[in-house]
Amino acid sequence: MAVQLKDLRPLAEKVYDLITADIATGKIASGTALVQEQVAAQYGVSRTPVRDVLTRLTLEGLTTLVPGRGYVVNQLDESEIADVFDVRYALEALAVHRACGHYTPQQMLRMSSLIEETALIDPSDNLELFRLGQAFHIALVGPAGNSFLLSVLTSVWNHPIQKRITMTYRQGEEYQNKVVDDHRRILNALKNGDADQAIELLRHCHDVTDPTRAQAAPAN
Repeated sequence: MAVQLKDLRPLAEKVYDLITADIATGKIASGTALVQEQVAAQYGVSRTPVRDVLTRLTLEGLTTLVPGRGYVVNQLDESEIADVFDVRYALEALAVHRACGHYTPQQMLRMSSLIEETALIDPSDNLELFRLGQAFHIALVGPAGNSFLLSVLTSVWNHPIQKRITMTYRQGEEYQNKVVDDHRRILNALKNGDADQAIELLRHCHDVTDPTRAQAAPAN
């Protein structure tokens, strides 16, 4: 897929978005060697932005520079997945604790709408499930009143490893129903002003969506 000329962002940013999207969706599989010349030809750009992007992907843990092969797309291991979810849960729990009691009716309606939209989409639409899940969790922590906390959380959600995890591990309709149910329960707890219950439910939601813990997550 070539870079769109109408996109006015720096070329390296455009190429970065295209490659990370292809890795996240599995179009570029784990173990694939990303050779600069081949990647440049594939995306219709010069080698310079590709070199910068591959270096960035390595710093972010998506690729490894292997002598004789070039940059190779890393496998996702369980410890890496668990680390991402642990960090996200800790930050979201803090944000929900701070936000509880400060949600406006419009913010509550926004979260409710996202939940119902999630319930209606095709469970095989991984990209839309990711988008709606991200939107709900960002809305959930919005009223926390700590711009730095929200910035860090947003960066965690937007990190390519987070998106790759979410796009790679999907459980179909059963998974979708669990997420919708947990989100509804969290919203009800917030409507009742019960931060402790909301945070407990948030933990269960993370356990359901974390593929390293999903099988062990008890029904709530």
